[in-house]
Amino acid sequence: MSQALHTASTGINAGQQQINVIANNVANINTTAFKAANMTFETLYSNTLSYGSAATTDGGGTNPKQIGLGVKIGGITRNFDSGTFVSTGRDLDLMISGNGFFVVQDSDGTQYFTRDGIFSTDSDGNLVTQSGMKVVGTDSLYSNSSSTETVRVPTNLRVNVFNSPDLQNKTLDELNNASVKTGSFTVTVLDPDGTTAGEVTMTIDDTSKTVGDMVADFNAAIADWNQQHNPDTLDLNVSISNGSIVFNTGSTLSFSGDSTGFLKEAGISNTNYTSEALNQSVTVEDMLSYSGEGDISLTGVTVDENGILVASYDDGSRLTMQINENDVAEWKYVTPEGVEIVGGDVNTEGSIADTTNFIIELATMVNQEGLVSINNNLWEWGPDVGEIYYGMAGEMAFGAIESGGYEGSNVDIATELSNMITAQRMIQMNSRVFSTASSVMETLAYLGQ
Repeated sequence: MSQALHTASTGINAGQQQINVIANNVANINTTAFKAANMTFETLYSNTLSYGSAATTDGGGTNPKQIGLGVKIGGITRNFDSGTFVSTGRDLDLMISGNGFFVVQDSDGTQYFTRDGIFSTDSDGNLVTQSGMKVVGTDSLYSNSSSTETVRVPTNLRVNVFNSPDLQNKTLDELNNASVKTGSFTVTVLDPDGTTAGEVTMTIDDTSKTVGDMVADFNAAIADWNQQHNPDTLDLNVSISNGSIVFNTGSTLSFSGDSTGFLKEAGISNTNYTSEALNQSVTVEDMLSYSGEGDISLTGVTVDENGILVASYDDGSRLTMQINENDVAEWKYVTPEGVEIVGGDVNTEGSIADTTNFIIELATMVNQEGLVSINNNLWEWGPDVGEIYYGMAGEMAFGAIESGGYEGSNVDIATELSNMITAQRMIQMNSRVFSTASSVMETLAYLGQ
């Protein structure tokens, strides 16, 4: 009978532990990005009365005779399925739609993982969690190690936009102060008396050509006209000077038939033969304090699906990043007029020089169920996690980021209540067995009287 008491007690203890797990799940039904746990059971060793025997030519075999010694906890697993999107309308409330964890670190540089994407910016512009941990950033689509650099948005900027003379090797697609399309237009050269000396049709057939190639094509068209009309020649050639395209002539020019948008985009007209500067550069400097002289202050921060931050400033400009065709992160500054200046045309100074400042890093691992849960919605490394990989949202194996809301708990209340009832019955039934075994032992104790 003492064995029955022990066996029943294992059932009671296991049922109580299951209720503890269920209680924690139910308590966290509204916890951001909480992952529900589930308990499973396994048998304890069995008391073997007989191992059984094999069949012989003279008789049949026998099966083993065993009495189980109770139940134990087999495992407590986590359900890492995504929770529902809880809309808040707040730009820095983020949810990872798919695989991945945000990476955050404390003041000692120790890193943790979380699905809790309720972030804000502190007084220095650092992107932080509700408990003040800094969010880690990246400049890589995929890496075997964390950058350890944190995300920071400058609260004040000093910006200097200037015309870039580096125009020769820019393609038409790369011009940040013009949007030139394919097509053609006609340049008419007039004699002093106003009669037509000749006209040349200029053609733009490929916006991936460099500006230098386009100017060479223009001059080739002029040379072709001169050859066809020899000895007459047109007093005209085209050159590049100080970031502008110049129609050099001692005569009067007239432009017409612009189907390229080139004349409008470049600012060339019948009275102005020099284009505007077609390329601009910018120097962006992080200011520690707002002085009011040439400085602009932060008005808001948004996050796109790749986890790239977009900082907006009070003059209407924006500072962000983009991934170029070589899969390299580069700066992008949008002027108040809407001109997008990118890549090598953006020069950063001060603490924003690091490209990890504006891209949120995500992490994924071989076995996410090996993570160890700690407080504040954080997870830390566990010995069975395996290799950890880092990168940015929407790339490789990482999910995209949804802004304007956070990930809710994935606790299914109907399932939890059902499990709670079965756990309660488990305890009740084992208590009945315990009581019955106790009564039998009491009866046996009186047999000798």
